[in-house]
Amino acid sequence: MDDHYFESKTETTFDDAQRVEPGDERSVAIATARSWELPYLDDEPVLIDSESAARVGGEELARIGAAPVRCTDGNIRVVLADATPERIAGIREHFSGAIDIGVVKTSTLASLLDAASMATVSSGTNPVTNGAAAAAPVWGRSLERVLTAFDTEATRLQDLRGKLQELGGEMAAREQRVQELETELQRMRVERLRDQEAVDRLRHDLTERNNRLERALTKTHELAAIIQGGNLQ
Repeated sequence: MDDHYFESKTETTFDDAQRVEPGDERSVAIATARSWELPYLDDEPVLIDSESAARVGGEELARIGAAPVRCTDGNIRVVLADATPERIAGIREHFSGAIDIGVVKTSTLASLLDAASMATVSSGTNPVTNGAAAAAPVWGRSLERVLTAFDTEATRLQDLRGKLQELGGEMAAREQRVQELETELQRMRVERLRDQEAVDRLRHDLTERNNRLERALTKTHELAAIIQGGNLQ
């Protein structure tokens, strides 16, 4: 049989549901339980009910995204992680209409579905044949989850690398702009020094001209006095 739980593209399965981070699984499961008025069962130990799992089949349980469990009070309940009308209808179809339904975390349901697949294998008449047929999907799903986790992390690292490259580009552009401003400031300082030197030269030239004018004026006064004295004689 095909592994509908992870590979079906035509049916909505449990693994097609929105993935959440491990730290958010509990809050999501509790919110689901509250919105559907179902009990949250992940705070108590639950074990797969092998008989019920073998009767329905591991593949079918994976397809509908639900698992039969035996709770601490001895009662059998069917647990799910993502409640939808179609999923609940599937549970009612495969189990007694009076069966109680509960909510568990996504990771808990995944482990229970793996256990259900193993229970189906154990109930077969030919353990070698059935084990070869069913163990591969179980390990395949586990490997698929690991590969998916790696792909997710690889995508995040790629995004982080892109952001770091973008930040590095911005920092390089800013550094280049700072260097350009420093060069411009140095050029302005040199021009200011040159302007100051020109001003100093002009002041020196002006002082020299004033001195020459004063000396010329003094000579003029002396000549005028000499001329006036000669006239008086």
